[in-house]
Amino acid sequence: MANLNANTFKSREEAEDHFLTLIDTLASSARYIDPAQSDVYKQKLIEAREGSGKLLESEAKELGMPLDVLINAILHQHEKRQLRIHRIELDRVKAKANIRKANTAAEMHEEIKEFKQQLTLLQ
Repeated sequence: MANLNANTFKSREEAEDHFLTLIDTLASSARYIDPAQSDVYKQKLIEAREGSGKLLESEAKELGMPLDVLINAILHQHEKRQLRIHRIELDRVKAKANIRKANTAAEMHEEIKEFKQQLTLLQ
């Protein structure tokens, strides 16, 4: 846990800037997907929406499952990811508003702890 004392931040504005940036960093980290994996997910989604494609056909064959089952699974997973990303964004906006309302750096620090906890619940 961080030590917060009168010397931690030179001003309330400095503390606010620090904690607002930290909220954005934590949200970004929670949403992060490796760029190469993201490209694969995007291609799978395109093929799933089209109802077929080389990538999905070969994956379904490799997994030994019907193509329509794989397509439904991909569409379902995409929807779950979108809902999670939306929830993270709502929590980020709320946390930043709470940081701005906080009177002290200690209250801001508590908001960071709550935001981190909320992110762990979304995993």
